[in-house]
Amino acid sequence: MKLAILYAGPYRGTFDILKNHLNTFGDNIDIYVSCFEHYLDEWKSSNWPITEYFVTPYIDFDKTNWAKNRNDAAGQSGFWQFWNLKNVIDSIPKNYDFYIKNRNDIIFNDKLNLKSIELLDNVLYSPNESFHRKDWDTNTWLNDEFYIGCERTMRVISKFVTDYYNKNSHHLNTPNASNESQLRIHLNQNNINVSKLYNFSYSKNHYGVTSPSGLVKFQLENYKK
Repeated sequence: MKLAILYAGPYRGTFDILKNHLNTFGDNIDIYVSCFEHYLDEWKSSNWPITEYFVTPYIDFDKTNWAKNRNDAAGQSGFWQFWNLKNVIDSIPKNYDFYIKNRNDIIFNDKLNLKSIELLDNVLYSPNESFHRKDWDTNTWLNDEFYIGCERTMRVISKFVTDYYNKNSHHLNTPNASNESQLRIHLNQNNINVSKLYNFSYSKNHYGVTSPSGLVKFQLENYKK
């Protein structure tokens, strides 16, 4: 089975996190990154063994349908997360069986034993726990920090940032207005199932910050030119 790991957005890792990821996934795997051009130097000097870099194109967030529905800090942070991810998904080669969406500021407590998982097409595999939530309902939520999917699943996710709010209008401050819940609805609408990965836990370490972004500060982009 041929796998690729996808990273997106600014570099947030450390050398210890790099060693942890290589120990978790091995060093014989292709790794792709998409980020804005001003983050490239930091990524390239990180010693992360990247197969190929892609530059995320500029966009005026205010002119997107996403901004019309979710323009608070949480909404903006989610947009940039998926805008970077869209570019790496759209740019990667299509000769892999499955793709792993990863973050470079999380530390894994367990090795990923893919031999124990029956990976299926049109299914998104997501850890049953995250650093800020112990469990979640498969039908209404998912862990969007780390997941595994086939090419079609990833293509569907790449359209979340551009297509979802063209068809769905959700007001801010409603219980369902979160990236995790809205992405789950998007997957439902595209017939993608979700399956939990058990016995695969991790914690976050964003340059010493271990709390969820929503409890500290969201990282936003300066999109005004």
